[in-house]
Amino acid sequence: MPASAQILIETTRTHRRRLGSALAFGSLEERRVANNNVKRAIGSIVTAAVIGAVCVGTSFVTDLLARQREEQAITAFRSALASNPLKPGGDWVQDDGTGFLRNRRTGVLVDPQTGYVVDSRSGLSKDPEGRLIDPRIDWYIDPQTGYYTDPATGLTIDPKTQQIVRTR
Repeated sequence: MPASAQILIETTRTHRRRLGSALAFGSLEERRVANNNVKRAIGSIVTAAVIGAVCVGTSFVTDLLARQREEQAITAFRSALASNPLKPGGDWVQDDGTGFLRNRRTGVLVDPQTGYVVDSRSGLSKDPEGRLIDPRIDWYIDPQTGYYTDPATGLTIDPKTQQIVRTR
């Protein structure tokens, strides 16, 4: 078969295929839609807005919970300073100068809340682990800074300003 006949057959076959596609799917201009990425850009903006809102909401809730925890620690600190629940009795009498219980026979001062022996000069006691405790409120004391730490929450408070201290 000559080359010109082969070219004519291929051209006719391609033309028929294009006509069939146009009949089935519409004209070429309708089938080829230009992609201008507008949908993709709008989707990206919406996704970024949702992610930003989630970040802001999470930060707000985390900060709110941290502030509530700090306020509870300060309230607990103040109420613990104001209360001393145990009463004297037997050989133990309340020492008027300190508010601790003093044994009449030995003269030893004892914290009425914990039962720890209290140093008569400093008014502080030590727990079994050797940490200094203010026996009036049962909070740990850092001897270097004088800051109080709540054993329940781990928050540290400056007793002079009664503000939370950020330790790093």
